[in-house]
Amino acid sequence: MARQQMSAELELTPVTTLKGVSDKMAIKLARLQIATLQDLLFHLPIRYEDRTRLSPIGALQPGISAQVEATVEAADVVFRRRRSLLVKASDGTGTLTLRFFHFTNQQRQQFQPGQKLLCFGEPRRGANSIEMVHPEYRLLTEGLDAPLSEQLTPIYPATEGVQQRTLRRLTDQVLDNHLHRVKEWLPGDLTDNGQLPSLQQALLTLHRPGTDIALSTLLDGSHPARQRLALEEMLAFHLSLLRRRQHRAAESALPIPASDRQHQFLAALPFTPTDAQQRVIGDINSDMALDRPMLRLLQGDVGCGKTVVAAAAAVSTTAAGLQSALMAPTELLAEQHLKTLSDWLTPLDIRVEWLAGRHKGKARQGRLDDLVAGKIDLIVGTHALFQEEVQFSRLGLVIVDEQHRFGVDQRLLLREKGRNEGRHGAVIPHQLVMTATPIPRSLAMTFYADLEVSTIDELPPG
Repeated sequence: MARQQMSAELELTPVTTLKGVSDKMAIKLARLQIATLQDLLFHLPIRYEDRTRLSPIGALQPGISAQVEATVEAADVVFRRRRSLLVKASDGTGTLTLRFFHFTNQQRQQFQPGQKLLCFGEPRRGANSIEMVHPEYRLLTEGLDAPLSEQLTPIYPATEGVQQRTLRRLTDQVLDNHLHRVKEWLPGDLTDNGQLPSLQQALLTLHRPGTDIALSTLLDGSHPARQRLALEEMLAFHLSLLRRRQHRAAESALPIPASDRQHQFLAALPFTPTDAQQRVIGDINSDMALDRPMLRLLQGDVGCGKTVVAAAAAVSTTAAGLQSALMAPTELLAEQHLKTLSDWLTPLDIRVEWLAGRHKGKARQGRLDDLVAGKIDLIVGTHALFQEEVQFSRLGLVIVDEQHRFGVDQRLLLREKGRNEGRHGAVIPHQLVMTATPIPRSLAMTFYADLEVSTIDELPPG
């Protein structure tokens, strides 16, 4: 989300503009969702390693990563259970074996006796000495001190064919040459007085933290740099919700008034709806009577009667000459809805059908034909409703059950199936999303700010 807040130049500049990024490497980076310079800046480390000091080989402890400076004594290719390159090195305090299972002949030639190395890895006990398996290493020039890092070393999420060294090298290019292009969106009074770092400084700190920073604060999110990026994410998220609300305000829907048929349905039920159910039905009736699309979240425990509320909305939709679609995450749940809704609505001459992935051949095509002809009033289904071949005559209401099992894009996709172009622009179906997962009010206000929220807080008797 924070990526949306940055300079459009960085967002549009491909990683292939960086030195060392071929088309082949760009394909590998794409597996990490890295396509632009902006993506690289927000590909944040998952942990850090301290490579700012050297450890004597004699003091190495198994399982604790360390950095050593050592001199090669011998290098041999051995053929035991697996072909491997063993490099014996020492620093005067002890001897260390570097083990490589994947190596080239050129790599083997690098390890000449007397060659100095800077190695980082996790020691483990070997047969004759302590070992490091596939350590990161650098060849040192005789007479020069080991080039120790002045910052903690970032470790990034990686993928096959993209080494940590490559990710660090590419990120360094962006930090050194393009960080100044990152745009600051927060007011100056928040960043100038030291309350929060600027976005540029936060990114620099997270990619190149100094040794004076407590690692735990970087990892648990309490460091100001982490909090600055979290604020950026929240800012971008709320701006996207604001844009979505503005977009909704420009959309139109066909008004669906509460109908006599709905009253007949409620009166014919073998039980009396609870006060909470009637209150929520009133909320939905008020929304659907307007000429803008309803987008309401209905939450309540299992057994509280959300299906009755959804059915009441569908009845009014049918009375208005429009169709309804109910989407469930599983075929089992869809079948349960089908049975319940059919029992309630068929006596009212409302045709309820269902569509699942397992439906094939003529039976499936018959449902599709009836749906597009407007002969089906309420269709119940699973992800099968997303398929391109599923078309409606006049879709007026979309109901999504267990909405947390579907992404925003998925529920909007079904909603788009009912889009019709009218005289005053697009006409969008009303939408009701239901969940049995309790959502605290503060969380609902944050993450479902684009939805109105109703709660059934009362269970039926018995």
